[in-house]
Amino acid sequence: MDDYKDEVQQEKLLKPKLFNYPEWESPIAVFDFEELENTEAMLVLCVRKDEGQEYRDEHVCYVWTGPDFDITEYEEADTMDENEFV
Repeated sequence: MDDYKDEVQQEKLLKPKLFNYPEWESPIAVFDFEELENTEAMLVLCVRKDEGQEYRDEHVCYVWTGPDFDITEYEEADTMDENEFV
């Protein structure tokens, strides 16, 4: 049972996480291409390296900013800019 719990914890840790500005504390649990259709969004996809796999050398972070994204439309813009979010 402990092995199963450890495996579940490892899967949670390695699962890719998608964040939508300004919600940096709560990633989107299930996501697909529809999130990318929002032209007014800034999305950050974070993927941890799985030490048991050779296909990724390190943790990676992909940032997508929609063409209509305007940080000034968010009240959080006064306290957190795009770089701080990432």
